Amino acid sequence: MAIAPLNKFLTIAVPVAPGLQELYKAPVGTSAIVLYAQVSNVGVNTFPTVTFTHRRTSVATRTIGNERNNRIVKDGEIPPNDALVLIDGRLVLERTALISDSLTLTGTQSGITTINNVTYTSNTGLTTVTTLVPHGLSVNDQITMAGIAFTCPSTAGITSSIFPAPQAAFTVEKVINNITFETNTGFVNNLPHTFRPSFHRFVRATPNCITVTSGAQNNATISPIKGTTYDSVTGILSVTAAAPHNLTTNDNIQFDNNTLFFKCSQDNYFQEKSYPRSTDPAANGNNLGVTTFVGIANTFTVNVGVTTTGGLVGPLQMEFICSILENSTS
Repeated sequence: MAIAPLNKFLTIAVPVAPGLQELYKAPVGTSAIVLYAQVSNVGVNTFPTVTFTHRRTSVATRTIGNERNNRIVKDGEIPPNDALVLIDGRLVLERTALISDSLTLTGTQSGITTINNVTYTSNTGLTTVTTLVPHGLSVNDQITMAGIAFTCPSTAGITSSIFPAPQAAFTVEKVINNITFETNTGFVNNLPHTFRPSFHRFVRATPNCITVTSGAQNNATISPIKGTTYDSVTGILSVTAAAPHNLTTNDNIQFDNNTLFFKCSQDNYFQEKSYPRSTDPAANGNNLGVTTFVGIANTFTVNVGVTTTGGLVGPLQMEFICSILENSTS
């Protein structure tokens, strides 16, 4: 006997945090209908904007990970004490053996600063946040944070190494100085969290952006390709080259400025950022020594300098809410 599909109504209500937010993804065996969605401006004399997107991701074997993003609202401005209706009708989200649909939101607002350090006391929830530049916050201000990376001694009960997860608003409880404040983000008994810099994902590179400046390969150029990685804690860049590089640890190399493109966890891998920047140790034609190599293979490592920042914080200015009807297809 066939079993009738089950329907379930959901309400999603979250603050709009800095960076990219995945608001909802249709579960396996489910199609969903978004009935209504809006963003409210809860700030004071602010004019934030939002971009609301339908994302279709391929889960097919040969094309897995490919994305198609269709913007439903682009840079919609929300005046003070007002709201922007994003959907007032029906939007169908699918999840099949080939595709996975989701909703994402990016907000643009004033007052966002980069986080330089976070100290978290797991048994009380006390969280001390240090920013790269003055934060401009006061006691009792509501805030949102995003893209804070931690390492934990155990992953038991932990669903993500990027916090907050799920997204939430917090209140400033104490201002220590113009770059440090305290809030409470909730406790997790006996599970210490240690702040670490943002994770980075290699996207692409300008061809021939690395030049060898010594040894038998002097003046040869190298093109990084997929497989290149960067460890922000150690500063080690592992380069996968398009062709055998023939380098040794006696060789030096130079990078062209702004030719390696990465996305990072700080804004949930939203924007591409180019490196090395003019202020980075690997920029401006500085010679860097090859630290390891694999014979005449395509991989070598070099220390390009560590990253110290990770995460974003700002005053709470927007809140999102939507209603969804899920329909079981299995």
